[in-house]
Amino acid sequence: MSRKLSLRTRRIHRYLGISIGIQFLFWTLGGLYFSWNNMKDVHGKTLVDKAEYNFTFEYNEPVRKLFNVIREPIKSVEAIVVHKDSLLRVATSSKNYLLKLNINQYSVKESLTESQIRDFVESRLKEKIEIKEVNYLTKENISKSHEYREKTLPVYAVTLDHPTNTKVYVHPELAKITSVRNDNWRRFDFLWMLHVMDFETRDHITNWTLRIFSVLGLATIFSGFYLFYLSSPTIRKIKKKITKDS
Repeated sequence: MSRKLSLRTRRIHRYLGISIGIQFLFWTLGGLYFSWNNMKDVHGKTLVDKAEYNFTFEYNEPVRKLFNVIREPIKSVEAIVVHKDSLLRVATSSKNYLLKLNINQYSVKESLTESQIRDFVESRLKEKIEIKEVNYLTKENISKSHEYREKTLPVYAVTLDHPTNTKVYVHPELAKITSVRNDNWRRFDFLWMLHVMDFETRDHITNWTLRIFSVLGLATIFSGFYLFYLSSPTIRKIKKKITKDS
């Protein structure tokens, strides 16, 4: 009986190993890459300063007139510096406004232009890097698996002429850098996709594929422990001694 059980367990363990061995390899490679990587580089902090520069402003007559242009309740107001411009980022329930407060220039706009986006990104770079191209992305020309996902749209994708193929994503209506993506991040993202086994959005860790493979992984481990118990000479000696003593 013990021999039959041992052979059956070995067969099960072997097929389980074949089934999830590759996934075990992906989990291990991913874990090594995640733990040995420079997360500042993954998040683009080595090239781009994503911090926002704020200032205090006076609620004077020109500013009051600017606020009067907004005809709906205001949710929040942030004073930010974008390149050389002092702006107020005003959020309402339906849209965002950018109020320009430079000397003798008070105006309301709903988004930055492509030229302003370029200037903004260049002002946030930690070193002089040329801009290769600028693309405007909306819901219509972006997929679920795109590297810029589950974030506010529309957005400008500013590609830097750099060996890391860095792209800086700037929301024109918020005057804000929302993401920085480079080759290091893309490798990280690919391995993370294999790690969580979500091959579409890459962020959904409660998917059934991962659940099933996790259970199979446990079965492989426990079958290995059981095989050790069945085939270990030490265990046999202990069992013999217990039988003899009893």
